[in-house]
Amino acid sequence: MAARFYSQAVARLRFPEPDYAPTSMALALLLGTLLAIAGLLVTSIQGFAVASGLAAARPIAKALMARHVGYAIPAVLFSLFSQSMVIFYFIGTGKLVKDETADFPEAERRRILATLKDLKRRTSPAATFALLSSIVVFVLGGAVHTRALPSWTHLSASLGALAIHVWAFAAEWRAFGDNARLMADPRRFAREGA
Repeated sequence: MAARFYSQAVARLRFPEPDYAPTSMALALLLGTLLAIAGLLVTSIQGFAVASGLAAARPIAKALMARHVGYAIPAVLFSLFSQSMVIFYFIGTGKLVKDETADFPEAERRRILATLKDLKRRTSPAATFALLSSIVVFVLGGAVHTRALPSWTHLSASLGALAIHVWAFAAEWRAFGDNARLMADPRRFAREGA
């Protein structure tokens, strides 16, 4: 029943191939990841400008630093929210599909369960490392601000976090499409294979 609801909801989105259309929740989570990437990019550029002395005049440097922190907080929050919700999304949709397919033949059910496990395997590490990298960058930023660490540690960590978020976005993009196809019609998915 739930799969039928999702199938109808996905079909209403009017994508060329409705079986591959991510749900609106999936699109919102992808948007959150994109906003986190944009925020990390902007704050990395600002931080580099401050640390490298490009903002040599004192008032400008202070203004850039205030903006740097002001942009960093929402970027980290977008990352924490979107990546933790990605993990919960796949847990929740996996439970929904498991309940929906409880009466399927064993071979089809095994194929679906293997796909669910694969979706979690593809997204959970990327999402976990992305949110942890945001926390690390934020904490290192505080250490650099108090001059406990050199600025290159914070910049290096922010570039690493940016790369991890791009990896997470790519993994999530593909997994959301596969998950939408599975949820649209689990029986057909099991018969046609992944």
